[in-house]
Amino acid sequence: MPVTFRFASAGEYRQISRFLDEFWAKNHIYVRSQPLFDWTFHRTSHWPADQYSFAVSEDGGELTGILGGIPFTFNNFGKTSRGVWIVNYVVRPDHRKGAAALQLLSTFRRPEFDPVIAFGINPATSAIYRVLRGRVLPEIPRSLLLLPEARDRFVQLLKTAYPDSAGSDAEDLTEFFARPMQNHKEVSASAAIPSTWDECDWPSIASVTVGAARDSEFLAWRYQRHPRFEYRFLVVPEGRRNGLLVWRLETIRKQTPEGREDVDRIGRLVEFLPTSESNAEQLIAALVQELRVNGALGADYYGFHGPIRRSLCGLGFVPAASHPDGNKIPTRFQPLDGKGGGILSAMFFSAALPECTDAVDCPWYWTKSDSDQDRPN
Repeated sequence: MPVTFRFASAGEYRQISRFLDEFWAKNHIYVRSQPLFDWTFHRTSHWPADQYSFAVSEDGGELTGILGGIPFTFNNFGKTSRGVWIVNYVVRPDHRKGAAALQLLSTFRRPEFDPVIAFGINPATSAIYRVLRGRVLPEIPRSLLLLPEARDRFVQLLKTAYPDSAGSDAEDLTEFFARPMQNHKEVSASAAIPSTWDECDWPSIASVTVGAARDSEFLAWRYQRHPRFEYRFLVVPEGRRNGLLVWRLETIRKQTPEGREDVDRIGRLVEFLPTSESNAEQLIAALVQELRVNGALGADYYGFHGPIRRSLCGLGFVPAASHPDGNKIPTRFQPLDGKGGGILSAMFFSAALPECTDAVDCPWYWTKSDSDQDRPN
């Protein structure tokens, strides 16, 4: 019987989760949480309500391969099309010699999807994307804001992540990233998506950026309706426009024989869309206030957009790549993992789109909250 390919129906979670558990990753978060799986792959505003945006291959009624897709509205300097992030790509070992992997990929590599993005690929598989004529991108740049008063806590965090390293290494790395910060005036910020966002704010941002459309529907789906994380909005108006920042608080936990133990707290900045440099300063001042109130040692940010990264650098964030050992700053915090964790991506896109790079003028607005990278472990 030939192998067949189709999209999973909305009632097939159990079969898919069993396959994920056996062939993708044991006890993966999608196996432990159907609400998170449904939120990711059952976005009915972008996909038929009776299906998951999840391709499967079958042989004799048994699953032999899977490829998840997260559909989104793609913005290219104000023009919109359909895009898709692909995730959880695996074929059962006894079916890997045939064309199943390529045929699974073709379920999403269709003309209506431009681009098709694999955000967070395994470096070992990057050659496959090049063979398929995809573009493998540089690691998404990461920046760190370390509050000056948290120096000692950060040193201890590094020593906990790297117990075999010399203490002076942790102190030197901390000293580099703990830059002096200007004294900000207290800033009043609202905590909701502005009612005029689609009318006044997003069109201005869309006209000068490339990436997933950050309209109000996206913001509500991605952040307000997330089933596991509590994202926090900070909005500072400037004239008719609004600057927007979205972040979440994460408790850093280490693994012990008795279970996970709380170590510290850090902020994860996932959206930064200021209207001007002065507005950017106010947004970061509001974030710093929130970090201090919540006992966080600082915050990190992943993003390709060159002007945004430059703005953050002027406001206390330090690029991880600016220090030779910047990749030693832990990226996984539940549990704390000292292995680093640069994020590679691959993309299939038409020649008409601008390239996504780590250059200072990169127009791609792409953060760690894209695809499914900012999710529980």
